Amino acid sequence: MFAMNPKARRLVLLAVFLAALSSNAQEATLKKLTAQAGDLYRQAKYGQAVHVGQEALQVAEKTFGPSHRDVATALGNLAEYQRAAGNYPEAETLQKRALLLDQKLLGPDHPDVAVDLNNLAMLYDSLGRYADAEPFYNQALEIDQHALGADHPDVATDLNNLAEAYRAQGKLKEAEPLFRRALAIWEKQPGPNPRGIATALSNLGALVAARGKNAEAEQLLARALEKWRQAVRADHPAIAATLRTLGSVQASSHEYAKAQSSFEQALAIDEKAHTKAGDQQSARDLTNLGLALFQQRKYEDAEERFQRALTLDEANYGKEHLTVASDANNLAEAYRAEGKYKTAEPLYRRAALIDEKLLGPDHPDLANDLNNIGALYFSEGRYADAEPVLKRALTIKQDALGPNDPKLLQILDNYAIVLRALNRNADAAAIEARAKGIRAKAAKP
Repeated sequence: MFAMNPKARRLVLLAVFLAALSSNAQEATLKKLTAQAGDLYRQAKYGQAVHVGQEALQVAEKTFGPSHRDVATALGNLAEYQRAAGNYPEAETLQKRALLLDQKLLGPDHPDVAVDLNNLAMLYDSLGRYADAEPFYNQALEIDQHALGADHPDVATDLNNLAEAYRAQGKLKEAEPLFRRALAIWEKQPGPNPRGIATALSNLGALVAARGKNAEAEQLLARALEKWRQAVRADHPAIAATLRTLGSVQASSHEYAKAQSSFEQALAIDEKAHTKAGDQQSARDLTNLGLALFQQRKYEDAEERFQRALTLDEANYGKEHLTVASDANNLAEAYRAEGKYKTAEPLYRRAALIDEKLLGPDHPDLANDLNNIGALYFSEGRYADAEPVLKRALTIKQDALGPNDPKLLQILDNYAIVLRALNRNADAAAIEARAKGIRAKAAKP
């Protein structure tokens, strides 16, 4: 969830006339630029941080030449701001330059080289290249443990980031002890470090939730929120992200009213962003909120959130996108639950058409769409129309997953009900027996 950059990097929005400044004045300007950029970064104002970081790099290169430590720092800082702003190619080029320069000036085992390795790995994290990130995080950890000691805060950062790479690859058992060790290091530091503690608590909470430990996860995430609110402004994206994770844990524990509150708070933060990324996240928040409302049978409220999510995602991604298909399906579900079958059907069909076009005619997601259409037809009493749709859904899914996968059960149950309604009792009994066998097999330890 959260990776961390242990090195404060530097910048600011000052109009300077480089040629007219003395060396001392340029160094002072560089310090001011660096400080301002770091402050903008901590406030998640990444675009402004990039602008100031570019200015700081120009000042550093003019003041010190191309091969100086302050130039390496400015390169690394700007790379991190570009990464946070989503400008990944620029970030990678800058970070590799910083790494090579630091290795040349400081040697391969210096803590600042570990910073560069960590930040390069963070870039690969942002690109979803977790396996590529892992060795760089490991190198950074080895350097910092040797140079700084096993209980240094930078070691905690390295542990956190490596654990995140493991978690993203599904290596949950490997990740958990690293998160716990990072948290222990941050908690025993002599000075308060709410941001580090909040990061570890958030990540550990998400991980234990993924391992099915919802009660512990909820406690960890509630503690994380307290720490985040001590460390950052009230509308910081980290608070929204932690609220979103907490809401998901609460929903999986069937605490839908609590989940609703968490998602509403996350949405309020994300709607303030006024950026494309913010709109994308707001759409996810609306979907989560709609699902929590749906589970509470607040169908009209769910419908309104699903419609807003669909509108945002159409603007974000276009009319034919997998996220838009999911939104259309969710909105159709709300209409179906309200008995608005004629309004629901074209949305179900739209979701199926998008999924079939983008995923192919044999994908399990298309089977889910067809199952929903079949269930809608059954609700309308259109049993003869429902039967071939459900039969096709079953064929697609069992071909993809095998004949005994528990994910077939919903389609099997629906198909059996439709067959009973058509008085095909022998066929229905065979389907019911098959479903019973799958359930019995799944229940065995």
